[in-house]
Amino acid sequence: MLLTDLAEQLDTAAPRISGELIDQAGTCLLDALACAYGGRDLPWARQASAIAGSGDDATIWATGGRRTGLADAVFANSVACHALLHEDTHAESRVHPGTVVLPAALAIGERLRSPLPALLRAIVLGYEAIAQVSAAVLTEEFGVRGWRASSVFGPFGAAAAAAHLLGLSPAAAAHAFGIAASSAAGLCQWAHDGTAEVFFQNAGASRAGVVAALLAQEGATGAASAVDGIFGLRQAFGGARDEAGPPDVRLDRMAISQTFFKAYPSCALTQEPIDAAIVLSGQGIDPEQVVEATVYTSGVAARYPGCDNATALAAPISRQMSLQFAVAAALTDGAIRPDRYAGALDPRLAKLAARISVAVDPVADAAFPASRDARVAVRLADGRVVSAESRAQVPVSVTGKFRSCAEPVLGAGVDTVLRAVREPFSGTDSAEFVAHLR
Repeated sequence: MLLTDLAEQLDTAAPRISGELIDQAGTCLLDALACAYGGRDLPWARQASAIAGSGDDATIWATGGRRTGLADAVFANSVACHALLHEDTHAESRVHPGTVVLPAALAIGERLRSPLPALLRAIVLGYEAIAQVSAAVLTEEFGVRGWRASSVFGPFGAAAAAAHLLGLSPAAAAHAFGIAASSAAGLCQWAHDGTAEVFFQNAGASRAGVVAALLAQEGATGAASAVDGIFGLRQAFGGARDEAGPPDVRLDRMAISQTFFKAYPSCALTQEPIDAAIVLSGQGIDPEQVVEATVYTSGVAARYPGCDNATALAAPISRQMSLQFAVAAALTDGAIRPDRYAGALDPRLAKLAARISVAVDPVADAAFPASRDARVAVRLADGRVVSAESRAQVPVSVTGKFRSCAEPVLGAGVDTVLRAVREPFSGTDSAEFVAHLR
């Protein structure tokens, strides 16, 4: 059964995780923390913190050291990690793994005082669990049905990270996965309605995965066939009734190594079109002279809920998801200004977005997800047609992002956090590390 095999393969891989993978996990940790500090004052982050109860099990980051129950801390921290929509992304699974794995791992690590290397190994395993379950379930029908990958597959990542830190046997970890499967959920209707539940979905997944692992530790059982069984996720969510292939955990292609960091605080599928539009802007394109424009991208991007949206842009989340708005803003400003996503919609951007369409580029479609490519073509009032492609890679400094977002709160303490992450074998444990996340 898939979940039994997955638990055994993750257990085998754990002691063989390389220093390079541990370092990548540290980068993912810093990125998630940057997002949490940067998004700490947004409404959804404040709402999640407000409902946390009393308790002394775990810390809610960026709140001056406030402590609460473990499950509440996981939920609140996950919302904060997702608040900016600037989180990391694993394109193949279409999941933002940092938003679900990191809060779970840090909460359990804090409780157990786990050494930082163990914490970082748990993060690697959590990312991998998500990717392996996604590979068995993610079909075209999955998207058509309106499911959201991050919150459907997220519980497995949180459960895997927690199970590793708790020292669960492969058999117990498989039970944790089986329990976590029943918490798989999350619809994409928010992308149509412009509502905020998107920010709470991954938090529910993270909390559910932690709870599943803790229940398994206490002897609770879950169906090992919860993914590939007759009533499992593969058929219930993906509409697939054929047999799923086995998991294939390989140290030379772990999911965490294929995870990328966003350059812009918007949907992962808008990143390359934004880049192409910035290139066009650098060529002196006057947005007022754009008669029409087309975004050529992958089929996944063109069809993802909320991405092909030229007119319903009143809500901030609608703008963050829209390919048309992203390109309009980048063409106008030559960059992405975060304030464009907040407050009242600029009527000039709205008019330009309405003149932009989305089309599937067969070459980009065939290359996705191994390569994420996009092209933007504009027709100008003088009859010229000008186009630009996204660059091969937009450099993102996660360390710089963390400093920018966390320094207003932590001050010189950012250096302490950075040093601990980059020198995980120095003896710092997870509780000592979290104590710095005030």
